[in-house]
Amino acid sequence: MKVRINTIKREVIMKIKERIKTIIDDYSFATDEARERNKIKSYFKGPSEADESPWTYVKDPILLKVKGHLATFNSLIDKIRR
Repeated sequence: MKVRINTIKREVIMKIKERIKTIIDDYSFATDEARERNKIKSYFKGPSEADESPWTYVKDPILLKVKGHLATFNSLIDKIRR
């Protein structure tokens, strides 16, 4: 019985590790994509036009939820500042 529980725990830990790796890879890709697009835009349109955010290019569902919460937090902070 203990062996089965330990095996299940290991499987869950491995799934969590894989999920974290996927999230990190997705955000890294999004950061690289935003950086490259900013380089291109700043070259052709000027530095003031290069305002791409990595959050524009994330695809992972967890990161999309974080993106939604960030917008909410930013709007609440703006209301407090006013």
